Amino acid sequence: MYVGRRMTRKVIAMSPKDTVRDANRVLQENRIHHLPVVEGGELVGIVSDTDLRKWVLREEKINEGGTVYRRTGLIEEIMTRDMITMSPEDTIEDALLILHERRFGALPVVEGRKLVGIITKADILAAFIDTLRIEGVGGVRIEVILPRDVTFLLRLIQTLGGMKIEIRSLVLSPFGEEFAAFLRIGTIDVATVKTRLREVGFQVPELADFLG
Repeated sequence: MYVGRRMTRKVIAMSPKDTVRDANRVLQENRIHHLPVVEGGELVGIVSDTDLRKWVLREEKINEGGTVYRRTGLIEEIMTRDMITMSPEDTIEDALLILHERRFGALPVVEGRKLVGIITKADILAAFIDTLRIEGVGGVRIEVILPRDVTFLLRLIQTLGGMKIEIRSLVLSPFGEEFAAFLRIGTIDVATVKTRLREVGFQVPELADFLG
């Protein structure tokens, strides 16, 4: 999966000279949390709803009459200039890792310095939902523990094929010194499938094996 396939291309962006008040209005009207900042066709910063809240807390004053007021700030005063960006050719996995490690909610996507999109946590979640086929396709999930040898994976697929079981998604994950194969299969008779797999020598764990 690549960023270019999952990013939002119709990006709402602001200018450094737009006001903080305008940025807040745009965020609220469009129900978004991040605004790239563009100048002369190039990305120069990004501002988030968190940045706006911090600015409001810092700049809000109360005059002698008890009226709350704040000065008219500009986006360039609060935007983040030292950004981490992605390119359309970067992988979704790389974007996910950065968002997780840096606690970001979104990453601008650029070609050179030109803004071409934005990738958010919601975009990445949607990508994995599509990949795992866990929405609207039915079926059930089973887990099978496999040695780290591709021949066992091939044997598992052949066994399910012999049972006329449709594999709708398959994910391999490290599980100690072995692999856990997480499969979504097109059947409701999961008990029969598990029994057959155990009969031919596969290790089919129960939920407690993963929770312990």
